[in-house]
Amino acid sequence: MKTLKYLGSISAAVLISAGITAQAQYTYTTLDGPLFLYFPLGISGTNIVGYYVAGPSEVHGFVYYGGTYATLDDPLGVGNTYASGISGSNIVGWYVDTNQMGHGFLYNGSNWITLDDPLGVGATYAQGIDGANIVGYYHDTNEVSHGFLYNGSTWTTLDDPLGVNGTWATGVSGTNIVGYYDSTNGDHGFLYNGSTWTTLDDPLGFGSTFAEGISGTNIVGYCVDSNYVALGFLYDGSHWTALTDPLDPCISGSGPPGTFASGISGANIVGTYTGCRLHGFLATPIPRLTITLSGNTPKVSWPYWNNASTGWTLQQNFDLTTTNWTASSGGVSNDGTNNFITIPPPTGNLFFRLSQQ
Repeated sequence: MKTLKYLGSISAAVLISAGITAQAQYTYTTLDGPLFLYFPLGISGTNIVGYYVAGPSEVHGFVYYGGTYATLDDPLGVGNTYASGISGSNIVGWYVDTNQMGHGFLYNGSNWITLDDPLGVGATYAQGIDGANIVGYYHDTNEVSHGFLYNGSTWTTLDDPLGVNGTWATGVSGTNIVGYYDSTNGDHGFLYNGSTWTTLDDPLGFGSTFAEGISGTNIVGYCVDSNYVALGFLYDGSHWTALTDPLDPCISGSGPPGTFASGISGANIVGTYTGCRLHGFLATPIPRLTITLSGNTPKVSWPYWNNASTGWTLQQNFDLTTTNWTASSGGVSNDGTNNFITIPPPTGNLFFRLSQQ
């Protein structure tokens, strides 16, 4: 059981609001499947997709739900299927055919649908999905990458106007699309809202920022710092939060060591970190309690997504010198953003914490 100790207290005369720092902190859970190397790329609710390497030239997609890994192999693929995005029961990714050509796919749980951008030449890679909208990239005759948006009937090319050597679309949420472009001065992330292109450069990056996933206004990805170490990030539109798996020792390998954030759903983030080998991870935020007064009535609140995604429950205790923590009385309400309870003003001290089973 995980608990956050002494997050807030109420006394008859004084109200104290306490907690962790304003920017989110995370708990990290390693995701290693039963076979070899697992790379989580996308998440929707509690379902996670990605791919694993079973051997030389043998790659399989996977979906992880309810504690179980299931293999995803496009029937047209030849030993290489990569699942990259998920929205509800729909999964997108790409496979490699007998001619070593890449094709996007949409899998709805029973049918496999091939996705080939009509402007692509032997290479279409579906990366992200939200509802009916699918994003990814294709290669042209010069092997230059172009992003695309496919809504089920129309293919729209997405080229960042600052891109010189290519544009890669990787994630979509509503009308917002993220990805990265390659320019003369390095790689840069972007946010495209259908009319405006906004460059995303992590301040810790050293000429390389890659936006990989988006959920609402929250964007995740990674940058490469001046030491050639990858740093995961969460960008909420105003703040950059570094995401570094504590089990990542930053060892050397075939590419930059570090933490790579790949997908986000609500507040939960998936990706990969380096260790003695590569490992997948799921990062879940640690909630922060807030206590406010409405008249003389105390209100205890915490973010709604924490309870929905990680099972945090509110407990209370009248005396911190004891272990008599009990579930807080009264029903928990939510306003779509926060869970909250209101309680009668206490006659003495009353302490609160969140506990995760």
